[in-house]
Amino acid sequence: MNITYRFNVIRPKSLDELLTILAKYQRDALPLAGGTDILILIREGKIRPKVLVDMMALKEQLAYIRRSNGYIRIGALTTFEELCESPVFKDVRYAGFAGLCHWFATPYIKSMATIGGNIAVGHSFSDFIILSLVLDAEVRLDSIRGSRWVPISKLYLDKRLLAKSPDEVITEVRFKELPENSSTAFMKFDRRREHIYGYVVTAIYLRLRRTDKVIEDVRIAFDRVSKRFPERALMTEEFLKGKVFTDEVIEEAMNRILPQEMKRKSDFRATAEYRLHLSKILMKRALYLAKARILGERIERIKLPITEFLKLSKT
Repeated sequence: MNITYRFNVIRPKSLDELLTILAKYQRDALPLAGGTDILILIREGKIRPKVLVDMMALKEQLAYIRRSNGYIRIGALTTFEELCESPVFKDVRYAGFAGLCHWFATPYIKSMATIGGNIAVGHSFSDFIILSLVLDAEVRLDSIRGSRWVPISKLYLDKRLLAKSPDEVITEVRFKELPENSSTAFMKFDRRREHIYGYVVTAIYLRLRRTDKVIEDVRIAFDRVSKRFPERALMTEEFLKGKVFTDEVIEEAMNRILPQEMKRKSDFRATAEYRLHLSKILMKRALYLAKARILGERIERIKLPITEFLKLSKT
């Protein structure tokens, strides 16, 4: 059955005009960027805005990747295609972006989906949120009342529910430049390549002391830990900090600590047990990958055969 739903579209020509429109319409209006999520929700009848505020006329103002005062800043209307082509992220410290770009959706979606839109979705398949969590990123929210920065770790209250007012819009994300003895990794597992969803998605930030391989700092994020949106595995992070990076320490983190804080859910795609198993393996792989990048080691296939991913597939 075809569902016809009518709404108005307004295309502001400046950020001030955009903020004025959002202040006027409040909950009746939604900002529209690439539309790869919102238009699907409208078509399926899950949301019914009276006004869509098309932001793409502001692309020149809000699409950029800059280094400034010790921060990397990314404009909200930057597409994933633009992000993936940026020379800023060729540095080994930001190698997690290579993983993100490898696994994120199709080339067409990459050319349309925006960074701000991916953050605003607030869903477990929002890959950029997962990487942003381990970068300790902040999001800038603008309204006619002014601007404020919110840590991305405090931006979400529930699935698709953000700690922001209806008249606020995401305009930028920023994070501090990473130290030299650090790197990042991003991994996703699904049975289909270039699929927007993933059975499990993880990102890692690792800072390692080169002389003795002590883990000076680590951040670990997943598509889900215990809630319905991306989170960091804080208990596992605390266990790893200050320890020497050894096989025994990583095994204990993945097999004893992570299961204590992770509460996976079963659905039509996979069981909770299967997802927990994948979470442990992807975390281990990502940690070893980040370590290899920091130490300049040859990155070979980590000693985890693909059968480990699939041995619970019949559960």
